[in-house]
Amino acid sequence: MTDTPRPDTMPARPRFNWRDFVRRAGWLESVGIVGVPVVTVVAVLAPWITPYDPQLRVAAAYLPPSAGHWFGTDEIGRDLFSRVILGVHYTWLPGLAVIGFSLAAGSLVGLISGLMGDKVDLFIGRIIDLFIVLPGTIIALAVVASLGPGLVNTMIALAITWWPWYARIARDEIRRLIVRPHVEAARIAGVKGSRLLLRYLLPGVVPALLIGASLDLVNIIMTMSLMSFLGLGLPAPSPELGAMTSRALDSLTVHWWLPILPAAIIFVLCFLANLAGDGIRATLRGA
Repeated sequence: MTDTPRPDTMPARPRFNWRDFVRRAGWLESVGIVGVPVVTVVAVLAPWITPYDPQLRVAAAYLPPSAGHWFGTDEIGRDLFSRVILGVHYTWLPGLAVIGFSLAAGSLVGLISGLMGDKVDLFIGRIIDLFIVLPGTIIALAVVASLGPGLVNTMIALAITWWPWYARIARDEIRRLIVRPHVEAARIAGVKGSRLLLRYLLPGVVPALLIGASLDLVNIIMTMSLMSFLGLGLPAPSPELGAMTSRALDSLTVHWWLPILPAAIIFVLCFLANLAGDGIRATLRGA
């Protein structure tokens, strides 16, 4: 009969330490890490939390920012703040979707390449290199131009050009880990297949993939905003941030808030994503 350990002698569960987390990530980067899920929640709820209907006239045209309309009104009299909130919905969520798809597809290809080795790895590696050396933004623009403007087509074009980076990360990490002593010992002991992958390889691959994805969010947001700015996103009057900036450029010297404020929100989104990426990198490498 074994004695049940007393509660006061059992090891305490490790608790999350905010101070240690902020020390590793940096206080400014921690703001980014917290800000990214906040922005995501706002983006998801955007259609329901806008103070006014983004598509309807609610006041006189060209009203400057005020207490009643924080970002002023546009040339029709629509509330610009409401349109910007919905613009975050059409910019941020598609960016996350592209990152998620590219991460999943690229990781799968990279894992297969790294695990199979030999001729399979050589063949897949050359395909990855071929996609990487192609000018991704130009290819994405060409794909959207051929498929036609639209948010879904923009997401497809970016996913086509983005997955090879994650495939390379996964492939290189697998090739680095598979020759490590603890993996070699596990293989000699008869560990193979899914157990070898899940227990000995993936824990070393996932941090590198997460770091790459978190840092890539800035590039995705910038690229999607650029394509929207060029008119390759949703058609008017949909409130995409890049398109709103582009359409209002003629009003820059007269009604400055129309192009400046949507562009400023793009800057804030990219700044938060960049801080979060740096913080996640510092945290995972310091863990």
